[in-house]
Amino acid sequence: MSFTTVAALAKDNGYAMVILIGGTSLYLLGQTEGRLTNDLALEEKRTWLHVRGPRSGISEAQRNADVQTIQSALDEWEDDDFDADECRTVIVTVMKHAGNLSTLAKMIERLRIPSAPVLIIDDEADQASLDGNAGSPKKPTVTKTYAAISELRDAVKLGGANHTFLQYTATPQANLLIEISDALSPSFVQVLEPGDAYVGGRELFLEKEDAHIRRIPTGEVDRALETQEGPPNSLRDALASFLVGIAADYSSGFAKQPKANRSMLVHPSRLTGDHSRLREWMERMKSDWSDLLHDDAELSAPEERNALFEILGKAHKDLAKTDASLPALAELASFLRRALIRTEILELNKGAPPVPWSRHFSFILIGGQAIERGFTVEGLTTTHLARSLGQKLADSIQQRARFFGYKRGYLGRVRIWIDDDTRAVFKEYAKHEQDLRSRLKPIAEAGRPLRDWRREFLLDPGLKATRRNVLARGVKQRQLSDDWLTLDRPALTGPDLEENRRLVQHLKSSLEMDEDDGHSERTSEQRHLISSPMPVSELLGILADARVADLDQRDLLYGAMLQLDAFSGEPGRTGRVVLMGKSSPRVRTIANGKIAQLYQGRNPRSGVPIYPGDREIMVRDEPTLQIHMLQSKDGTLLRIPAFALWVPQKFKVGTLVQSNL
Repeated sequence: MSFTTVAALAKDNGYAMVILIGGTSLYLLGQTEGRLTNDLALEEKRTWLHVRGPRSGISEAQRNADVQTIQSALDEWEDDDFDADECRTVIVTVMKHAGNLSTLAKMIERLRIPSAPVLIIDDEADQASLDGNAGSPKKPTVTKTYAAISELRDAVKLGGANHTFLQYTATPQANLLIEISDALSPSFVQVLEPGDAYVGGRELFLEKEDAHIRRIPTGEVDRALETQEGPPNSLRDALASFLVGIAADYSSGFAKQPKANRSMLVHPSRLTGDHSRLREWMERMKSDWSDLLHDDAELSAPEERNALFEILGKAHKDLAKTDASLPALAELASFLRRALIRTEILELNKGAPPVPWSRHFSFILIGGQAIERGFTVEGLTTTHLARSLGQKLADSIQQRARFFGYKRGYLGRVRIWIDDDTRAVFKEYAKHEQDLRSRLKPIAEAGRPLRDWRREFLLDPGLKATRRNVLARGVKQRQLSDDWLTLDRPALTGPDLEENRRLVQHLKSSLEMDEDDGHSERTSEQRHLISSPMPVSELLGILADARVADLDQRDLLYGAMLQLDAFSGEPGRTGRVVLMGKSSPRVRTIANGKIAQLYQGRNPRSGVPIYPGDREIMVRDEPTLQIHMLQSKDGTLLRIPAFALWVPQKFKVGTLVQSNL
């Protein structure tokens, strides 16, 4: 809806051409073309000229004719006999395929483009568009689709037109983390807000997960596929839930409404052989259940029929918890068989025809990659997602969430069967998405360039943000939990050293500090000053002023600060500062910029300790910043502040940081 609106605004503001690069499949391209045709009334309003771009089966003669047709529309923009609001805006739709894009670029090179600007829209911009060889120094050439997009943009520029390349995606991690100098690195960002009827990760996985999420036992589907014993119980339960729901739609008359649909989505794996087996199971259950729901089964198979109604009763009881309008199961009994018989089961893989939504009210769709990214499942209520997490790429896993969408009106019917690991990943992704949006919104609202944004956000270390091959520069992911961040490469010279010295002096004079408790026989070096509790936000301000010489350690410090910041708004979260040895010099070996051993150890090593060691000098449940004042053993370096940060378990959250060089 957003890019349809932007295309309309482009026309209203004098853009001569809009090029829409659709998905990587004909189905997704056709889905988008259909929406554009409907929403922009392309076949009704002759102020648009819609040209379908190059694709398989289009002859050279047709392409030549398209060039002439496009040129005739573009010429209007330079003709004084046409008012600006009369000029036709050309809208070209093309699949994201290197050959098609390259051919379109060659067609555009033949055009005389007026001075009016051009808009290029890249849908699903994180997929295929980016250079998949950026992260591999062994592959000096760029990937074909990336090269073809560059060729298309160059062709527009060659024609003398300014253009905007506008990227759209629900999972922008790759686009945000590619090299800033990359031609496809975004210069600005706009965070889209869904409408009130939208249901997403926050609601389904953070607020109401117990209402909508159901469990697939670990390995259940894989074992069933290996042993060929038949459909697993979770799949049977999912079908029962779907059947009860559509029977209610038949009972209410909703199933007879124009363009009404309900769907069940089954996603077992990426293997087409598994999809075929799942389809066999679903067809068999459909046939068996249809027989048992026939009145004759009361006499011919009473035990089996009763067992089926127990399954359906369980599903009905579950749905009734969230759908107050659900009729009693006895009232639905006469609709169950009809609803099941009229449900079409489709296996969707590469080359499969589009789903014939107008042909039936209810569908069961089975597939893998073909039903992930961008695929719209009309009226989806029931999902059985057993696919493994694979490489645990956050953006790829999120793209499987076809159960997100404008479902507020029938949210009570929505059920999602997933295993425990997948459930945990979606929970973590929901938190990550909220955090990422909160970091990008201020940039967007202030109209600042995206290069001003520090590339850091919360992300569980068990997940990778995106595929590594598109990232020329690596990222650092970490999660501190009852652990120390040791910054043992301190600033040794220059302004950073002076800043650290001033910071220590300021803390000594401004903080209320007391000597820590300990054994009376401790040495002066083992006696420290510890501050009173301070708000975590205040501790973050101190950390922000600390200077670290090493780039990698600076990124790790940013990551730790992200962890603390995630909890800084919660009441009662406090932190401490400890001046080790009361900031008197502690002698250490410093070689090649690194402290050989920052922490003093336990003394004695066995028996009752006089000193427990530096690593025990913290408040265990509060983030604690140790500040050590050092001098090198050879006497060449004096008054060198060094830092170490304790992060307790209750501040546990994963972070990702990428250096902005």
